[in-house]
Amino acid sequence: MSRITFFAFAPLLVANVLAAQPRQTAPAQVVRAERLKQLRDSLTPGSKSLALGQGSNFTYTIWHRDTSGGLERHDAWTDVLVIQSGSATILSGGVQDGASESSPGEWRGGTARGATRQVIRAGDIVTTPAGTPHQMILAPGEQITYVVFKVAAQPSSGRAP
Repeated sequence: MSRITFFAFAPLLVANVLAAQPRQTAPAQVVRAERLKQLRDSLTPGSKSLALGQGSNFTYTIWHRDTSGGLERHDAWTDVLVIQSGSATILSGGVQDGASESSPGEWRGGTARGATRQVIRAGDIVTTPAGTPHQMILAPGEQITYVVFKVAAQPSSGRAP
């Protein structure tokens, strides 16, 4: 290899070596169980929420409810709930009829024709895919606290991570 050829390709060689090097990244974010309990206790009584954090394609929030929520659908977000305490019934699936678009891709109200009811309790994980109508229903005196992760919907690669 001539000296001129080497110098022409040297920047590419350096770029490839640098790209292969591990880069420094931020550590995992941890919200300790004690902190979640403090936050949960600070949200009662009433149906309230507190944002915990966010990333480039997700957010996560702690919710406490002692009343039912309305029927909703998010076209761009999958909801993943980790139930911390209490219980409720989740209505999900089917077809949302009579809803109004409250903001782009967010639908509220109406009815969920053909939806399924499932009781959820502390320790359960509930995943509601983007575009799925859903509603949290609480009986009188019932309460529930959960952390919800809202993850941007993306096409599936068909394989697990």
